[in-house]
Amino acid sequence: MGFHSLSFRTFCQATEDESKVTRALKFASATETVERTVSEGFHGNKIVVLFATLRAQKEIARFFLRLSNEDLALLSETLNKRMDEEGNLFLRLDKQRAFLGELRLSGSEDIISVRGSVKAYPKRREIALGVADEYLKGLLGQGGQVT
Repeated sequence: MGFHSLSFRTFCQATEDESKVTRALKFASATETVERTVSEGFHGNKIVVLFATLRAQKEIARFFLRLSNEDLALLSETLNKRMDEEGNLFLRLDKQRAFLGELRLSGSEDIISVRGSVKAYPKRREIALGVADEYLKGLLGQGGQVT
């Protein structure tokens, strides 16, 4: 089974170069198709929100295989904390490292957020956890091989 889709989102603050943030998102998602919307921050500052989505199974697998084995293992170990009741898996990528061409999980605030819609039938958290765990464990040992 696996995932229906992966949705990527990041923010470009007024102090950031939008072309660099776009480059980081394109690297992380491995797609050239990036959408953008403009929003306003609490203090009236302009914030650009950038989005990308992967739906093809090969693209989704390629994304996960670009993560290191350590990050794949960490995802598998922390699935319970990363899964919502609707069966969506959430992870955060380091935006600065993505700009430099490295795909790594992050706990910081300067991130590219990823939401993975797990293929679970019926759509319940417990089933989604099992599907995601099986999927990620199936990739262990293969991580970091795709660039």
